[in-house]
Amino acid sequence: MVHDDTARLLDMVFGFIPAQVVRTMATLDLADRLADGPVVLAELAKAAECHEPSLRRLLRAAAHLGLVVDKGDQGYELTSIGRLLRADVPGSAKFMAMQMSGEPTWSAAGRIDHTVRTGRPAVEHVFGKSSYEWMADNPRTQALFYQWMMDVARHDVPELVAALDLTGVRDIVDVGGGNGILMAGLLAAHPGLVGTVFDQAASLTHTPAVLAEAGVADRCTLVAGDFLADALPEGRDAYLIKSTLSDWPDDDVVRILRACHEAMREDSVLLVIDMVLPDGDTTAHPVALMSDLCTLACGGAVRTEREFGDLFASAGLRLVEIGGDQAATVVSILRAAKN
Repeated sequence: MVHDDTARLLDMVFGFIPAQVVRTMATLDLADRLADGPVVLAELAKAAECHEPSLRRLLRAAAHLGLVVDKGDQGYELTSIGRLLRADVPGSAKFMAMQMSGEPTWSAAGRIDHTVRTGRPAVEHVFGKSSYEWMADNPRTQALFYQWMMDVARHDVPELVAALDLTGVRDIVDVGGGNGILMAGLLAAHPGLVGTVFDQAASLTHTPAVLAEAGVADRCTLVAGDFLADALPEGRDAYLIKSTLSDWPDDDVVRILRACHEAMREDSVLLVIDMVLPDGDTTAHPVALMSDLCTLACGGAVRTEREFGDLFASAGLRLVEIGGDQAATVVSILRAAKN
């Protein structure tokens, strides 16, 4: 038993290394270069402009992790897991790997101790600014983040469109809807619906093309603004916030929710799609728990249903219902209305 405990602890201690193997494979486009079949080391090193002996050591670790198979003279071949690091496959995790194991998250997560001691985001301690401010000063990282968000949206949208009850909704605002993929899916599924995507100008760069490709551009308006500072479009039937509130501390979440409250009519509805932990035992949700620590370092939180209810109440809203089987998934749809 002692030996098993030591081995498990060592796996945790060295857990940062597998994350960097995955990130390095993604950053060097190695999975994309192996897309057509095995490639020998020398050719792969030349294509990726890498130091061959160092690349060999990286791939040895990647093979141990099950990302590639070393086929000897034939070279290295992707496994089904490694295939997910290609940019062109459904469910690609390439940009997520680059973002989550890169800056600013990587260094911020390395100083979670600062947050635990002080309650202040580690990212501000390390970089002197928030994650979003840091990315605004680093356009390449910001572009990777937006690409990751587009990949997530493409994966999630079909199921979300089917799950969202828009009965009686004729117009909807996607608050922080950025890339427009969710809005495009909703408009395509509901021909009588019109929409507005509200987000910062930098987030709306690809939105017109997404809407045009879906054939719904004529039913959607884009509004550039900051949901922490600017008024939202007023008087719409529904307001939607997806995968956003967990990135922000409680005070800012209340500001966002109040902005929705101020824009809503008395009969408008607010729909929040986000990770939600059950109020009781949370140990069955490892993805949410680990995500919570990432958000802890960067200033946000993965919240319980009760915590969401309290935040809604602080903004003059009430939680009407929560959809999604929390025993099976941590992503839920919360429906709120004005008090």
